[in-house]
Amino acid sequence: MDRIITLDIEASGLATDSYPIEVGVILNDGSSWCSLVKPENHWQYWCKQAEKIHQISQDNILKHGKSAVEIAKHLNQLLKDKTVYSDCWVLDDKWLRQLYMEAKLTPTFRLRDIIYLLKEGDFDYWEETKCAIAKELNIDRHRATTDARILQESFLRIKSMHYQNHQIIDNSTYNQA
Repeated sequence: MDRIITLDIEASGLATDSYPIEVGVILNDGSSWCSLVKPENHWQYWCKQAEKIHQISQDNILKHGKSAVEIAKHLNQLLKDKTVYSDCWVLDDKWLRQLYMEAKLTPTFRLRDIIYLLKEGDFDYWEETKCAIAKELNIDRHRATTDARILQESFLRIKSMHYQNHQIIDNSTYNQA
């Protein structure tokens, strides 16, 4: 079954003046790329509750973060002409645009909401599947790459359920003939 490319962004909070602090991508071959984002001088908002959730300190992003330009260039090279999926498109798109505006670049890829790949009945299993995947992979921290991995694996699990159900229907139809 084909893997999709997934992306997640952690941010300084959820307020309108929040900014990206970490970008994580899982490619369709299962490999990953991640970077902390060094904040620009005018990016000031910081939420202590968000810091507790993702366990990334301001000090850490200042010391180890890469510039918006460096990250945007790398993402453009890595994801050129690809469609990339997020499960929180409204926020991830906002932060991705903020990153690219700061870098004065345009993304060479498309970011889409995974909702467009799911069928109506999939939503009944989505959160449960994500929790099960996180448990199976022993992921207990909320970070960009691990969230992108959970997203990709959850999508694969849901799609494999469709495939298995389709096989069962095909076999039962064949056996009735």
